[in-house]
Amino acid sequence: MPYNRGSVVLVLFPDSNLKTAKRRPALVVQSNNIGTGLSQTIIAMITSNVSRAGHPSRVFVNIATPEGKQTGLITDSVIQKDYYLV
Repeated sequence: MPYNRGSVVLVLFPDSNLKTAKRRPALVVQSNNIGTGLSQTIIAMITSNVSRAGHPSRVFVNIATPEGKQTGLITDSVIQKDYYLV
């Protein structure tokens, strides 16, 4: 199923033990209709652990703001642009 850039989606991310996984939100970061012929979508992990917001490559999402409300997230979160899945 194709997703648009900027969509927040739920995906199965592995836990740190790499044996179990949990469904978590992620941000679609690739261009729409990239046209490579590959069935892949590039996403950035989203965490509710706001203590991870200090890194320059991470974006804090405050759900009390108009932009934050548009994400559909239920709690303040951090988009970790340095954590990608393909």
